[in-house]
Amino acid sequence: MLAAYQVEWPQSEPLCCVRNHRRQPSCGGAKRCSQACEGASCIFVTMATNQQHDQAMQPVEQSWAEPSKTQEMQALQSRIPLTFRDPAGAPLRKLSVDLIKTYKHINEVYYAKKKRRAQQGQGDDTSHKKERKVYNDGYDDDNYDYIVRIGEKWEDRYEIDSLIGKGSFGQVVKAYDHGDQEYVAIKIIKNKKAFLNQAQIEVRLLELMNKHDPEGKCYIVKLKRHFMFRNHLCLVFELLSYNLYDLLRNTNFRGVSLNLTRKFAQQMCTALLFLSTPELSIIHCDLKPENIVLCNPKRSAIKIVDFGSSCQLGQRIYQYIQSRFYRSPEVLLGIPYDMAIDMWSLGCILVEMHTGEPLFSGSNEVDQMNKIVEVLGIPPAHCLDQAPKARKYFDKHPDGTYSIRKSKDGKKYKPAGSRKLHDILGAETGGPGGRRMGEAGHSVADYLKFKDLILRMLDFDPKTRITPFHALQHNFFKRTADESTNTSNSVSTSPAMEQSSGAGSSASSSDSRSVATNVSK
Repeated sequence: MLAAYQVEWPQSEPLCCVRNHRRQPSCGGAKRCSQACEGASCIFVTMATNQQHDQAMQPVEQSWAEPSKTQEMQALQSRIPLTFRDPAGAPLRKLSVDLIKTYKHINEVYYAKKKRRAQQGQGDDTSHKKERKVYNDGYDDDNYDYIVRIGEKWEDRYEIDSLIGKGSFGQVVKAYDHGDQEYVAIKIIKNKKAFLNQAQIEVRLLELMNKHDPEGKCYIVKLKRHFMFRNHLCLVFELLSYNLYDLLRNTNFRGVSLNLTRKFAQQMCTALLFLSTPELSIIHCDLKPENIVLCNPKRSAIKIVDFGSSCQLGQRIYQYIQSRFYRSPEVLLGIPYDMAIDMWSLGCILVEMHTGEPLFSGSNEVDQMNKIVEVLGIPPAHCLDQAPKARKYFDKHPDGTYSIRKSKDGKKYKPAGSRKLHDILGAETGGPGGRRMGEAGHSVADYLKFKDLILRMLDFDPKTRITPFHALQHNFFKRTADESTNTSNSVSTSPAMEQSSGAGSSASSSDSRSVATNVSK
């Protein structure tokens, strides 16, 4: 701290020497020095001043014995300054009484100098200044994402309009395609090998699906093309509207009508039927409301997007898949999975679309399993016997039966199977929260059909869980022969759909009704 003040305090200012007050008349006696120096305030003396003063005092000691040498004494006294430092600025006071003020002053001086250096360094490539790291020649941020610049034109074709969304894979932007003269969505994959490898699988699966559904009638998003741009794989998709989660949010999470839920269910089952055809055998692995998108904000036609986690049967890569709320029991239990996991997710999604709330909203995997058990009961013993992770959730008893383990965090759950789907849907009480009481299309019979379909989708055993083919023939869809989904040519012409008699619906003039209208009905 003293060093910080050496530049501020004068180095050559002469001060009197306190140690010689009482015996050196050259100081004018103790009284004079006390008046001039305020006593101890002159204790901090510079090295140069001390040396000069000491040298000057040596003959004075002799003059004490030889009082006749008055001329020499007068000469020495003439060297003593008539004025001294202000006691308020003395170092001893600054380091004791004014210590807090001193610290603050040092900080002010330090930060003022730092600010001046920063201002001087702006625009200068000074050697002392740390260089900012540059990623991918300045095109990427430190998270391997491309730095999106609005108005930038890629490949002399795609003009970037806006950023649509961001995820673990990378980003999605809206761009104008000057080649086809239309807006498109471009998925920009992170500039990292693991993401690139997975995206290449996604491209292969999308191209395979587009090849088997060239007219886009199976409710799968269309991949137009892909290219590499500045070390990023870019996938060009048709531009769609908002997703089903956004639709739920627009209802203040009160849910959409059973009629609209039916239309979504029929399209989704058609899409899953298409994915399950032997030529494809594709498992989406991440079905949720966010990955089901409306084609048009005023119509009920939808498409499945984001095949970034998808795989083909027999080529399963990951064990940790599916968003937790929609994760199937076989994935939670570590059992080998197949296309049936997507049907489980669909069952959860359909209930959420109508009630407005997730059916199983677990905060972790154990909580998720407990919430499933509350509604559906304990899984069959033959399923748990082959599950590597069964002991994570269940205790096995000597008689071969299972019971849910007590929660370690002390969280309380309802008894297994006591939270009935019948009550969640409000089958006999006017729908969820009684909000659909008296509305057309929300009779007890309608709810019983819906509940039966959902329970078949939420079968613990993937082998007996309802398939897309049989789901499309369920009674829940039969009343919609004159209420097709709001798309032109709603009946899929995929080979799989042609096999499902009675599954398709004919187009009619009622198809033009908007999603907003259906939400209120």
